[in-house]
Amino acid sequence: MCHVDKKVNKESHKTVSVPLLDFASATLWTTGGLRILPRMDFAQLLVPRFADNRITKGRSEFERDQDRIIFSTAFRRLNDKTQVFPVPESYFVHNRMTHSLETSAVGRSLGSIVGERVLEGREGWGGEESRQLGDLVRAACLAHDIGNPPFGHSGEDAISAFFRLRPDILSGLSALEAEEFRRFEGNAQGLRVISRISPDLRLTANTIAAFTKYPRSALVDSWSEPVHAARRDMKKYGSFASEQAVLEGILEKFGSRRLAPPPDFAMSRFPFAWLTEAADDICYLIIDLEDAVRLRIVRLAEVEPLLHSIASANPEGLTIDARHAGQDDNQRMAFLRAKAINSLVFQCAEEFGDHVYAIAEGAYGGSLATGIPSAGALEAIRTLSLERIYRDRPVLEIEVAGFEVLGGLLDIFTSVALESEAARGVRSATILDILPAIAPLPGDTRYDILRRVVDYAAGMTDSYALSLYRKLKGMSLPRLY
Repeated sequence: MCHVDKKVNKESHKTVSVPLLDFASATLWTTGGLRILPRMDFAQLLVPRFADNRITKGRSEFERDQDRIIFSTAFRRLNDKTQVFPVPESYFVHNRMTHSLETSAVGRSLGSIVGERVLEGREGWGGEESRQLGDLVRAACLAHDIGNPPFGHSGEDAISAFFRLRPDILSGLSALEAEEFRRFEGNAQGLRVISRISPDLRLTANTIAAFTKYPRSALVDSWSEPVHAARRDMKKYGSFASEQAVLEGILEKFGSRRLAPPPDFAMSRFPFAWLTEAADDICYLIIDLEDAVRLRIVRLAEVEPLLHSIASANPEGLTIDARHAGQDDNQRMAFLRAKAINSLVFQCAEEFGDHVYAIAEGAYGGSLATGIPSAGALEAIRTLSLERIYRDRPVLEIEVAGFEVLGGLLDIFTSVALESEAARGVRSATILDILPAIAPLPGDTRYDILRRVVDYAAGMTDSYALSLYRKLKGMSLPRLY
């Protein structure tokens, strides 16, 4: 069963004014009273909910979320953050920003198709709701990598490795707090960015909920049912202790189920977060493969049968006219990429429809991309990527650089930030003058100080991190403008 409020008349919809993102204590619903429905009223999930009064003209609330994300500093930095491959001189490959933009396009299509094919005709659901769902998923997809550190996924490993090797730094923290640093998670950092670090974003609660793929904390010692521990939405954690109350308040308002008893934090996903995850899965598997073909790490002949089988499984029954593919391998790859992504979008939409009630009630524990006809082909691509693409020498070199640079910077940042003011020497004081963002504030706990240090490290771009590392290590000198 899911708890939702009474249906809101869109013409008279008014919002309440509450402190910024104080979802844990604020009443975000526009009408009083809750009722229990045997099946979720999906239209209620699209009623915009936010923590401040907003007047939006000429665009929907979810379009406004998109705009605010795109114009944010955190999103702009994604243009200089590695996706998988370092940028070569002769070819274009994807970075975090281009991956996020393409994922958002896929997410918009997937959301619109689910709205039209699965949810059309339900209570309060029509063509406008289908368009809004596309806008909501697009906004969540734009932000889905906004918390990722520099140097690709190896950046997450580098941050984790630093704190695992320095237990002295984590002295005095609770078990949960220490685990967050020993096992740094970009998804949880992303939630922190969109709900706390970038308060100017002021996104709707709907977008934050659709963004959150892993609504649990870093440590969960007990589960309501043992099967919950193996759920797809529980395979990682998506919230630091510092944002748990915010996320918990949001998900409670949308009727999410608790999967672990307090004080553990684990809740079922917001239903449309499954679409965000599917769009990301589709893009990174297919697009990373396209980059590998362009860089000649993988030959097109090796993967063409897999892509052709995915494209041919399109539920729409679309034919693949090879006359438009071109003769060049890059052109053929681009053609097959487009056909494969189109097919996967429709397949995932059907999978959502097949499990719509389980998803609505928080009982679905799988993944849209693993339940479709093309799941076997996607798994073969995933295996090839792990064995060949992600083990290619330039990718490994980026990983090594990430460990060296981020580890070296974190060593400097933590030693300076944790040093008492009385013991602070000239070097430490100078570094804090250069980097005021890592300076402790009055009343900060050790956890607060380390969170701020990691915020700064995770927010750096690849080139800035490398440049700062060289300067602080005395390997290069600054230039005058």
